[in-house]
Amino acid sequence: EAPYHSIIGVNEHAGTLHYQFYDTQAPERPRSLLIDAGVRFRGYCSDITRTTPAPDERRFSALVQGLEQLQNRLCEMVAPGVEYAAIHRKTHQGIAALLSAAGLVSGLDDEALVEQGVTRAFFPHGIGHFLGIQVHDVAGKLEPSPADAPFLRLTRTLEEGMVVTIEPGLYIISSLLDPVLNGPLGKHFDHEVIDDLRGCGGIRIEDNVVVTSDGARNLTREMSG
Repeated sequence: EAPYHSIIGVNEHAGTLHYQFYDTQAPERPRSLLIDAGVRFRGYCSDITRTTPAPDERRFSALVQGLEQLQNRLCEMVAPGVEYAAIHRKTHQGIAALLSAAGLVSGLDDEALVEQGVTRAFFPHGIGHFLGIQVHDVAGKLEPSPADAPFLRLTRTLEEGMVVTIEPGLYIISSLLDPVLNGPLGKHFDHEVIDDLRGCGGIRIEDNVVVTSDGARNLTREMSG
């Protein structure tokens, strides 16, 4: 049983965070595929996302590889006593480094990219949420989301037994990105590269991780080998 309607986005639709309005005809040039899906087992939910680039999409493929490397590092941060918001903030630092390494942005250091809100234009949602009987399980926000992470669904310090998702993303969402591109910081962007990437939509990579007594187990990677 699926705990939610699967999100399947091809090309630019991968940039819509909860895309549900499916086309009835395949695109002439498939460039990217994002699948966000899960199953329910013994009453508990899973919530997994993978993004696959087309074989000839070298630039987009490099971004997918870079984001997966970041995602692996973020999963390794999960441990008892760790503030979940700290993992979210580390994500923005990693997105900033990836934007610079990929040549999408130049002339701004990583700290400035975060402080000026550039990374939020590419990564607008929180790093994840509680996972359990519900996909977005309850009791994640005993305190309000911090000002620098208004959409974060989980603001607690991690404890043994908690199960969370770790799902960084990097998207080309015109309504968020165009104001930055057309503003004072626009000169720091490679507009040609970004315009080309619009046709790929975006990237999200999501695993389900359980907090153990001394660290964490990545349930998704364990099952996928």
